[in-house]
Amino acid sequence: MSVITTAAEPTASRGERSPFGDVLRSEWTKLRTVRSTYWTLIAATVSSIAVGVLACAAYVHHFHQASPAAQRLTIAHGDFDSAGQSLIGLSLGQLAIGVLGVLVVSAEYRTGMMRTALTAVPRRMTVLLAKVACFGGVALVTGQILSFGAYFLGQAVLSNASLGSGIGDPGMARAVVGTGVFIALVGLCGLGLGAMIRHTAGAVSALVGFLLVLTPIVQALPGSWGPAVGKFLPYEIGEQAVSGQRLSEHLSPGVGLAVMAGYAVVFLAVGAALLVRRDA
Repeated sequence: MSVITTAAEPTASRGERSPFGDVLRSEWTKLRTVRSTYWTLIAATVSSIAVGVLACAAYVHHFHQASPAAQRLTIAHGDFDSAGQSLIGLSLGQLAIGVLGVLVVSAEYRTGMMRTALTAVPRRMTVLLAKVACFGGVALVTGQILSFGAYFLGQAVLSNASLGSGIGDPGMARAVVGTGVFIALVGLCGLGLGAMIRHTAGAVSALVGFLLVLTPIVQALPGSWGPAVGKFLPYEIGEQAVSGQRLSEHLSPGVGLAVMAGYAVVFLAVGAALLVRRDA
């Protein structure tokens, strides 16, 4: 009589942590324990909020220098974009968040940490997805904090000239929340470029070109090609995102953010494909 024994299939014990959860915790630890994270976040805060407040103060100063008739016309026509004036510094803050996205990947290649990470976790997509989830969450929260902070401080300055607005006014909440989402998407584009290019200088240059240089090149196209193509580029999408008014020549805010999300997905997909195929 033979005894047939079967090995019990491994089952997850109670309280066992998932591999993705472990990798996610590892990414969070790396992100919060490097000094570059804090320096870039400080740069993003100063450039976003301080520049916005200074821009609002300068506008109030010029407003007070104008004649009473000109002041009444500005208020009566309602064409002053108080949200756009408050959020003007976010165009610089987005660069800092984008650079941080690049560093999340490129810094690990520079120090050799990426080789260690991929040895510990052979499933490379798991590593990249954990980076996207961890950094994407930080970028979204940071973007919303910067956007709301810049808006409310800017409105406090503008209220000295009766130019301030409330968050409940038409277009205001959409502009503030949409700006925070736009900043997070810029950060994910930076992360994707970091995975594609690996080198910090090259990836940052590509990010700056994508955000700022591509638009003037496209606008030089002949005929109606420039405006037709330019509205799909991140510069004009960002202009609409921070504005409390609907800019007729731009994509609608929702469509613009969807296009920006598409850019982030494409960069991350190409970065994932190269991460799987190339040696660390």
